Amino acid sequence: MIWVEILTRHREIAARFRIHGSEVYIGRGYDNDVIIDDPHVAAQHLRVFRDETGQLVAEDLGSLNGMFLDSGRSRQTRIVVDGGRPIRIGQTWLRFRETSHAVEPERVVPSERRSVAAVLAILLGLSIPAIECLEVWLTQTSEPRVSSYLSPLLLILAGMIGWVGFWTLLSRIFSGRLRFLSHLLIAMAGVLVFSLYDQVAQFLAFAWTFPAASTYQYVALWSILAVVCFLDLRLVGRARPWLKGILVLLLLAAAIAVQTLQLSEAVSDSGRQFTARRLLPPALRLVPLRDESAFFEDIEKLKLTLDADRVKAAASPVNGGRAP
Repeated sequence: MIWVEILTRHREIAARFRIHGSEVYIGRGYDNDVIIDDPHVAAQHLRVFRDETGQLVAEDLGSLNGMFLDSGRSRQTRIVVDGGRPIRIGQTWLRFRETSHAVEPERVVPSERRSVAAVLAILLGLSIPAIECLEVWLTQTSEPRVSSYLSPLLLILAGMIGWVGFWTLLSRIFSGRLRFLSHLLIAMAGVLVFSLYDQVAQFLAFAWTFPAASTYQYVALWSILAVVCFLDLRLVGRARPWLKGILVLLLLAAAIAVQTLQLSEAVSDSGRQFTARRLLPPALRLVPLRDESAFFEDIEKLKLTLDADRVKAAASPVNGGRAP
């Protein structure tokens, strides 16, 4: 007995045929055991039979477009069937298996996974607004307003709906499944990670005068976005993950390089300094306070440095070597 499976381009089973006999003829003609509705398949395209050792062998019957193993581009006349790697004829993928072929272990019932994913989505959905509301509460310097809390939440919600809707549509087109909950979890996890990073970066800049994490916040944003894109691409189609990873890394490097160049040019043109963008409660300031005498000492040192630089500039050959 031979099982013939017709696969989709995502290697999912579209049809399965059970053949009682030692050989199978496959083609577009009605005299075949399995009829393939593909204009690129010959009337009698393929013959699958057992050789003298008992192995299943696929043989091309002289077709115009030939026979190929898996994603290979080398035309084959004979292929020993192993039950794992599919065979392509025309634009149709075929897989041949025997009754003794071992199947994968039993999986967990999908409904249980969906319940766990739903609970995780609820937890993430509560965490993100809580972090955003805490940020507004800590940085608010005017009278409390409802719009101050709702505006960032609505912005995040609108962006997430658009992002998840886009990837859900791609999943439906290319894989035949919506996978809405999975895309939603990926998007919410990305937003939560960036929100946490943003809070930590702003706290370090304000509390310890350590602006590096805030200065290079865009690197963290692009990196998180790249990871989210890669995970969404894996859901849309699991074929060639290495190619998707390379593509995402190239786009990540390009985005970081372009924004780094823009920021460096902005600083060069306007002398803009990176400072803490948010004022937090004074109680969160952990660096020891300095008295005014120390401040004026630093000002005096800066003045002496500037005067010395002016003297050097005036004495340079460009200015005729004259001191001021």
